[in-house]
Amino acid sequence: MTTLDDQLGTLWEAQSQMLCRGVKLEGEPVEDVLASTLALTQVAQWKAPSDIGRQYARVSGDYNPIHLSAASARLFGFPSAIAHGLWNKARTLAALADHLPTANIEIAVQFKKPVRLPSEVALLASAAGSSGDLQLIGTGDLEHMVGHWRPVA
Repeated sequence: MTTLDDQLGTLWEAQSQMLCRGVKLEGEPVEDVLASTLALTQVAQWKAPSDIGRQYARVSGDYNPIHLSAASARLFGFPSAIAHGLWNKARTLAALADHLPTANIEIAVQFKKPVRLPSEVALLASAAGSSGDLQLIGTGDLEHMVGHWRPVA
């Protein structure tokens, strides 16, 4: 859990879950499923080029080898480089600029399957409004990311 506070209170809050292949932790996993309850239509489509991981790394400072090249990703068990999840989320939010309210919303996403590079994806979303659902899919309706936006409570 990461929070950023100032004198007025919390400015930003995020929860991250890190995954590691082959590691089992005690207890049952708790997963909040973000299932779409609204009708979705395609609102955008884009290509994720093979170098998007390197481009994102230059901006973010995150030089994780699974995003940089097919060769470095194979060292970690991936058949090719994969797009960074936060790049997927940011690219999605940019495409939804006309759908989203300008302020006071929270956006939650779940990453399902990695976007292998290079790739083409389609963004589905519910109608523009104060709240809505989204889904990022690839070839064969492979679900990469699901999420929603809601007014801040």
